[in-house]
Amino acid sequence: MSASLSAADRLLHEAVLSLDGALMRLDDMLGRVAMLPAERVQALLSSRFAPDMFTFAQQVRSAVDFALRMAMPLCGLEVPVPPSASNDLTELHDRIAAARAALDLPESAFAGAAERQVTERAGFADLELDASDFVLRFGLPNFWFHLTTAYALMRAAGVAVGKADIDGLHDYPPGFSF
Repeated sequence: MSASLSAADRLLHEAVLSLDGALMRLDDMLGRVAMLPAERVQALLSSRFAPDMFTFAQQVRSAVDFALRMAMPLCGLEVPVPPSASNDLTELHDRIAAARAALDLPESAFAGAAERQVTERAGFADLELDASDFVLRFGLPNFWFHLTTAYALMRAAGVAVGKADIDGLHDYPPGFSF
């Protein structure tokens, strides 16, 4: 750890580092989606829980985009323009890879992060939050909302995913059920 970062800056850096692990696990889950028959993959990509919700593909893109929307302003950087959206797994894998590369920020990029004010749009609301509120009340909740919704759509479609695919910590024996 760099002595030049405050404890608050280090905490924000750690929050961003946690997104990389989550994106890595999301990419792994998408690999299991690819094992489904092509027609089931296409059905999942356009599935949604309610008519006014994003599709699975949009949920994945939103989770990835929120990782960047959260991390880059903390470092005073512009959010990179994401790759074009299409409705296939390759595009989703590419988007995750691009985001993970962009999130590979040196610890020094977070110097002064805790002192930043972040301006963001939330639906139709204009926000201006200090860095901690931005991460805790906006960035992380939105990232996890979209990632968990994508996870739930995968589960509903019969993809072999579980809690360990979200947090990377849980372990259950094969066939375990509550």
